[in-house]
Amino acid sequence: MASYGLKKKEPSAENYTCQKCLEKGHWTYECTGKRKYLYRESRTKEMYKRMKKDEEKEKLAVLAKSRAILEKVRKDKKKKRKKKKAQSEIPSSSSSEESDDNSDSSSSSSSSSSTSGSSSSSSSSSDTSDSSSTESSDSENDKKKRRKSQKKTKKKKRRRS
Repeated sequence: MASYGLKKKEPSAENYTCQKCLEKGHWTYECTGKRKYLYRESRTKEMYKRMKKDEEKEKLAVLAKSRAILEKVRKDKKKKRKKKKAQSEIPSSSSSEESDDNSDSSSSSSSSSSTSGSSSSSSSSSDTSDSSSTESSDSENDKKKRRKSQKKTKKKKRRRS
């Protein structure tokens, strides 16, 4: 078979680290040195370190998200302020000012209605969770009753036989 110019490198002891004395320059079976103790942390300590790092990463991610949200809110506020300043600087007729006032009041009323809608939806969701919990407790009570009745019938059958 042709070798295609690729030769296998023969391993040399110069590049090899001895597993016993942890020094380079000789093979493990040729070692005359004493075994060195290499301290390693326990796996549980490594696990705790990893868990702490993961928690810190999660905290940083949450902080980054909250910062991004705050920046977005600030930018929106600045835009609104600029719009208000631009509208107040432009001389306009009284009819256009009235329309601006109407649009401001409608936006405030829509925001108040959305907040009230969310509160009502949260209360309705809590109602549904309450009802589902009572339904589950009812079904558990039904199961208990069935088991008791089954036990009674078994006892009666045993007495008869």
